[in-house]
Amino acid sequence: MHVEPRSFFFARHGESEYNADGKIGGDSGLSAMGEQFALALGEWVRAHMLVDAEGKPRPARLWTSSMKRCIQTARHIPHERCEYNGAEWVQMRPKIFKNLDELFAGECDGMTYAEIAAAFPEEEEARSRNKFEYRRAADC
Repeated sequence: MHVEPRSFFFARHGESEYNADGKIGGDSGLSAMGEQFALALGEWVRAHMLVDAEGKPRPARLWTSSMKRCIQTARHIPHERCEYNGAEWVQMRPKIFKNLDELFAGECDGMTYAEIAAAFPEEEEARSRNKFEYRRAADC
């Protein structure tokens, strides 16, 4: 059991091809803009997370979902080897967790919001009333 405090840092994936096309769900890769974000994230991690204020290695792990866009976003984060507490440590060693994947959008997977509104107007109405608490019905 770990009793020391631990920090968690979260980053959203870079823009996906589906995001750029206004579609929801899917397992598309990164757009060109998403790739720029992924490169910048890798540089930010290198500059701010791998060592502490005294320049000593700060142990860190990288968790990602199994979605292409998330794995592609994380691929520029360095995995340097260092010594930590007398043992070899691999910084940001990636681990993929399927349970971090987003919720499946059902029949709406791959659709734009306009397409969803046309096909499922009652769902769009419910979503527009309260986007924060809205949950899609099983068929959408």
